[in-house]
Amino acid sequence: MRSPPRRLLFSALLTAPLLAAAPAAADDTPTLRWELPVTCYNLNEGRTVRVQCTQDTKGETCLAAPGEMVGIGDPLDKVQSCTPASDAAYRALTRRARIVPAIAEAPPGYARGESGRAFQVKFDLLNRFYIGVGWAPTLQSSRGFAVPPGFPFARANAEMGIHLSILSPRRRSRHDLRILEGSATFADLELRGTLLSYDYQHERRRPLFWLSTFFGEPEVHPILPRMGFGFRILSVLDRQPSFRDTLDMEFGEFHIAYNPWQSDDMYSHFRVELGGDFGAHWQDRAAVSGKSGNYFIGPTVALESRISLGKGGLHYLFSDLTFRRPTIVSGELLGETVNRLAGSLAYEGVLVAINDQPISVRLSAEGRTQNDFVRDVRAVELRFLAGLRMSFGAPPRIFEPMPAFEDP
Repeated sequence: MRSPPRRLLFSALLTAPLLAAAPAAADDTPTLRWELPVTCYNLNEGRTVRVQCTQDTKGETCLAAPGEMVGIGDPLDKVQSCTPASDAAYRALTRRARIVPAIAEAPPGYARGESGRAFQVKFDLLNRFYIGVGWAPTLQSSRGFAVPPGFPFARANAEMGIHLSILSPRRRSRHDLRILEGSATFADLELRGTLLSYDYQHERRRPLFWLSTFFGEPEVHPILPRMGFGFRILSVLDRQPSFRDTLDMEFGEFHIAYNPWQSDDMYSHFRVELGGDFGAHWQDRAAVSGKSGNYFIGPTVALESRISLGKGGLHYLFSDLTFRRPTIVSGELLGETVNRLAGSLAYEGVLVAINDQPISVRLSAEGRTQNDFVRDVRAVELRFLAGLRMSFGAPPRIFEPMPAFEDP
């Protein structure tokens, strides 16, 4: 009868007479701890044993793990440096300590499989380069939610982008960047994208001021505004709802922000943004030029959230609601003002990983409504997306809370 996979991991160790102790059950096999020192004993038969020892009232107990891949013989990857020791030192250790077969240590965010290979089990999807494909059925109409005759329902979607998120615990701040992020929808080609987006969020180490209240017993409360700011550079919104020949290009947007709620490491948050943007609108997307553009400026308001479900980085929720009120300040539509509202809700979850590069499923629903600058007609668009994303370079999701609040 074939040995269980967990026992195969220790077969090399168990053949040595010095490791005659019975192996632990598969579910109870201990693992060396990453943060504790490791001693590597080089045995005479050419193998290596990685050992961590602890002392208690019952004596000395040592966890011993193979230093090579089971069945391959290659050295283990992603292990910490260790203190070398001889075969004779290991024999002396087995005479005075209880030896327990174990699995070698793995860095934070990784686990070690039956063969000894380390594999990533947590993913930070705020730091990655991704490409994706999906199915994006879309409904558009300028007369309520009726589907225009012959309008394409099934559409393919391709997307890509670069996400970077940098946490500074000492400064209690996080920097979020999105670079070259865009998508293309096919069947009737539609492009959307942003060259650069940056957001900064900050939580003060000390209160900005103190608020005293006198309802009942007098109390004093620290006021710590979680303020930030951000901007976008060169965003393209092609073929707007029900006005399929038009194009909007936002040259720049700037906003200040406030986070009513955020997690201890600023990873998850709910964000309120208030700002303004400047750009141009073209009635004919096929004839884009500086002379034909209608340049606009106007205020923007947005509510945005991102939530990591758990600390493993395997499941995420995103939402966004944005209101824009652009006014034409130059061009043939001078003085025209419209209201534009867009919202989205999305889920992304990691399914599998190929060589530690995660493939995630993304499900989203988006809605947009706006008035045309020329016609007094309100257009509505509903889009649904089901697709897959392949991410590259996503590091392990590490929970790193901010330093303790200072009360002067």
